[in-house]
Amino acid sequence: MPILILEAPSSLADASTAVWSFVQSDDGQTVSHSGQSAAALLPQPSKGWDVVLALPVQDISWHRVQLPQISLKDRTRLRAILQGLLEDQVLEDTAQLHFALEPGAVPGQACWVAVCHADKLQSHLTNLAAHGIAVRRIVPAIAPAQEGHTQTSPTATNIYALGTAEAPWLVVNPAEDGGVLALPLTSAAATLHATERHPLSVQAEPAVYQLAQQYLGRSVELMESSQRLLRAAASPWDLAQFQFANSGRDKLAQHASASARALWHAPQWRWLRRGVVALVLVQLLGVNVWAWQARQDLAQQRAQIRQIFTATFPQVPVVLDAPLQMRQELQRLQQRSGALTPAAFEVLAGDAGASLPAGVIPQEIRYEDGRLTLTGLTPNDTRMASWLAQLPQRGLHAQWQDGALHLSPTQQGERP
Repeated sequence: MPILILEAPSSLADASTAVWSFVQSDDGQTVSHSGQSAAALLPQPSKGWDVVLALPVQDISWHRVQLPQISLKDRTRLRAILQGLLEDQVLEDTAQLHFALEPGAVPGQACWVAVCHADKLQSHLTNLAAHGIAVRRIVPAIAPAQEGHTQTSPTATNIYALGTAEAPWLVVNPAEDGGVLALPLTSAAATLHATERHPLSVQAEPAVYQLAQQYLGRSVELMESSQRLLRAAASPWDLAQFQFANSGRDKLAQHASASARALWHAPQWRWLRRGVVALVLVQLLGVNVWAWQARQDLAQQRAQIRQIFTATFPQVPVVLDAPLQMRQELQRLQQRSGALTPAAFEVLAGDAGASLPAGVIPQEIRYEDGRLTLTGLTPNDTRMASWLAQLPQRGLHAQWQDGALHLSPTQQGERP
């Protein structure tokens, strides 16, 4: 699914030189465009793109707490409990901090809680909104490892060197307590127990690659920050909780939109997409075949009508409208034989006058081209309404035009 990932500048960085990192991806798997810029120069997301804000590791602390048996939907009570549980673990006033529970937290069980400054997070969101960027999800740049992948396994630790040459940072995940440890990358970092173990991988971004090799004294893999941000956006974490949480309707819409984009772009749904496309193509092919068959049947019926017409009236050289020409030829035959046609004056006048209400007398009667015209009648007369209702049963079509009533045979020319 198309995604725009924005990593906020650290609160520890100089505000005058703070820059944002961004990554654009058309499918959420590969990088389409990446870079760094001020907030005013960040790329604008297109319609339907998912915008994810990643908080740097320096701005988040991780704490393991035991949740009580309460409803996690009661935000006010849950936040008050978290403030009490973390009051002795943080240095700042808990009222100024923002808390976020790990995905899938269960009452009565231990879980990770991400803690950051609420004012700083709000300033990031406000800054982006001022430049026309609405954030849908907030994630940590690096989150604790999944359960079962902890410090108990000596080969499970991952070490990352991030930042710039002027402000390098070392990140250990998981640390001794299972959380994420972030500290400045210095020569003293090599003496940490976590770095002395045999980590699963040691990765460094290009700006601090040489420093990581120098301070850690081991081989280091080169890591692009864009790939790190893609992994962060793919995590199930969402720090938009409590006062930063979206409404239930927004979350439902976001979930539906994300699910639809995943079905359209995710590799695991590739065969389903191909199946749907194949099904649509089969349906279109079936509709086209059915339409072709219907056209063939209609053409065959028209050919049969023309064949019957030319066989019956061979004197007509060109057939344009077989049913109409057939009626005209029948009328000519009737006229030659002396028989009255439905459009004859005698037939029209007889059918009209047979049921004409008593006392209703037309002022003028005209006959022209198989149509009888009566003038001087009143359309709003109730007697006229009853009479007009009987005319179709006699094979007559009535139409008011310019104050006159025009009578002609019905299209079929049949009389009941």
